[in-house]
Amino acid sequence: MFKELLLPEVKRLIRDKDWSGLKEFLKESYPSDIADLLEELDEPDALILFRLLSREKAADVFAELEPGKQESLLKQFNNQEIKELVAELDTDERTRLFEELPGKLTQKLLDTLPPEERREALEILAYPENSVGRLITPDYVAVMPSWTVEQAIEHIRQTGEDAETINMIYVVDEEGHLVDDIPIRRFILADPKQKVDSLMDRHFISILASEDQEEAVRLVKKYNLVALPVTDSKGILIGIVTVDDILDVSEEENTEDFQRIGGVTAETKALGFITNIIETPLSKLYKMRINWLIILLFMDVATGGIISFFESTIAKYIVLVTFLPVLVDTGGNAGAQSATLMVRAIALGNVKLNDWIRLLGKEFLVSGALGFTMGLGISIMGIIRGGIKIAMVVSTAMLINVIIGSTLGMSLPFIFTRLKKDPATASTPLITTICDIVGTATYFLIAVSLLELFQI
Repeated sequence: MFKELLLPEVKRLIRDKDWSGLKEFLKESYPSDIADLLEELDEPDALILFRLLSREKAADVFAELEPGKQESLLKQFNNQEIKELVAELDTDERTRLFEELPGKLTQKLLDTLPPEERREALEILAYPENSVGRLITPDYVAVMPSWTVEQAIEHIRQTGEDAETINMIYVVDEEGHLVDDIPIRRFILADPKQKVDSLMDRHFISILASEDQEEAVRLVKKYNLVALPVTDSKGILIGIVTVDDILDVSEEENTEDFQRIGGVTAETKALGFITNIIETPLSKLYKMRINWLIILLFMDVATGGIISFFESTIAKYIVLVTFLPVLVDTGGNAGAQSATLMVRAIALGNVKLNDWIRLLGKEFLVSGALGFTMGLGISIMGIIRGGIKIAMVVSTAMLINVIIGSTLGMSLPFIFTRLKKDPATASTPLITTICDIVGTATYFLIAVSLLELFQI
């Protein structure tokens, strides 16, 4: 609503060259709102608006932009503008930018940094993609256990201005090992002569830099953290991850899961296109969707092969074909339900790999009850269309198909997790296609077996 109301006014100010009016507007606006406006403006107007921002606010606005818009703006800047902008970015925002830009442009940006900051940026980029190390910022406040509260507060005053957050103060020993984290309110309420050690309870939550970012998201959610300390394998504090970065990761992971469940393929860098589909080029939309469709096309050919194998049975009992769509679709739908529940449970950490056997038994009972209910429903149509014996065929097939579909849907996320793949890869199109193949074969095998048994 904000950008819809203000976009025409901003365009008018640019057209009238009312720079003072624009500066006043920018001064009063939030960085995220300005970023929304920049996304809507064409390149010349966006560049004018961005150059009217103060240096500090420009960095905040730039960090809110989509990667494509960031790259577009950077290509319009001269070397001095790039240097000033990159210098103002926080370490974690700078790292995210370097990850998303083409290699040559990233190298150009790295060259603008002072030696110390360049070394720091390269160290962070050395961590594996999607690891916690890619999110860390070294801008935190740490104190020593032997200090007095008075000394600690003075240190916070001197270094806190450049810190990402001072809600939590970290305690490290002489070697830099993390030994505790203490809320700043404890320092404020304590006697200035007390030792920091007396405020410590040595209970804290931390994460290794090599861990997956999803684990950081889980810990922040579980323990309601504002910031999560990050250590190396020896327990030395190397940085923190703040909740704003965790929210970004959570959004990316959810988007990635949704596109995989929908059978859409996109690199992590391209996930922004999915949430901004109006501006996504046709070629990218095509590339995102074609891979899975081709794979599923060849899998569906198997369904046609199964149907052709039972041509003689179908020719004799043509009524069987009228029940095929509902039988295979219901099995696929049951499988998609199970897969969705399991993918979400695995993502939240509520289900582990060793829970598979117990959940398989539970799913078998639930799917059996569901299949029995659905079988009763379709048996009525079976009696109407083909008599009691056809009704027995379709109701039995319905029961078995729902059980097979549900257990397949529940099991595939576990299989992908075991193979160290994202469980969301067990997508709805994949589940339904497998269930189509298995369900079709099951249905006609049951039909042939029962109809021969009845000697029709």
